[in-house]
Amino acid sequence: MTTTLAAPAARTTTVTARTGFASMMKAEWISLMSLRGNTISLIVGALLVIAPAAGFAFLYGKDLQDAGGDLTAVPWVPTIAQLSGQGIMFAIAVAALVGAASVAKEHSTGSLRTQLTAAPRRFTLIAAKATVVAATVFVSAVVLLGLAFLAAFAVGSIYGLETGIDNPFFGLILPILGGGVFSAAVAVFALGLGAMLRSETWAVTLSLVVLYVLPVLIMTVPWPWAHDVYDALLFNTGASIASPIDSFTGDYVVDLVITLAWAGVAFFGGAAVMNRKDA
Repeated sequence: MTTTLAAPAARTTTVTARTGFASMMKAEWISLMSLRGNTISLIVGALLVIAPAAGFAFLYGKDLQDAGGDLTAVPWVPTIAQLSGQGIMFAIAVAALVGAASVAKEHSTGSLRTQLTAAPRRFTLIAAKATVVAATVFVSAVVLLGLAFLAAFAVGSIYGLETGIDNPFFGLILPILGGGVFSAAVAVFALGLGAMLRSETWAVTLSLVVLYVLPVLIMTVPWPWAHDVYDALLFNTGASIASPIDSFTGDYVVDLVITLAWAGVAFFGGAAVMNRKDA
């Protein structure tokens, strides 16, 4: 009698890989830097932030030189510190481009589906995107605004322009850091709009409308509450924290909180849409 023993069935074990937040951030960093449009935007942004500072320093310096160095003979001569911040409007425009592209472009190319397959936790994914974008834009803006000051100082000091900095922290360091926070907040704001609208074009357009067009429209409204709304708009609160101050005040803290709130509302709105809808 021959007995045949069946081999025990092989036990299959399914391992679910959980992609950590740090791994997502690394992947998002690679993705952000691999987009040619982002690289071009950052390069163009660098030129638009630094060049106006040096250019205006030259123009005002020539006027002062032609007047024989007499400040009273020139209608208005800005300080080097004021000139160094002339490019902030370009910095936040580039921030909007980078933030919107980080999500909306992946919707259009379909790469977001691949990302969600590897990292199905959608809120964690968009949080990683926002963290990488905010950190990249913040560091870039701080470096560029610092270089803009050096460029304005190098040119303006030749013609005897005043530095305009009584306190290095409140007059230079804090405005540069504030400009970085402003730029990062705009990038996250645009990222949230990109997640909600799923269109890079519309996200960038709406971001620029909120930043540059809405303040003008609000100021044309004849009602008393328009002034309060105007003060709470993203461009105004962001510009306030990117400007030199004499000391910390309650108004500065309020402007900082409102600036971050604009970014937070857009981010959580984009995260909610991303959680509800398919990629």
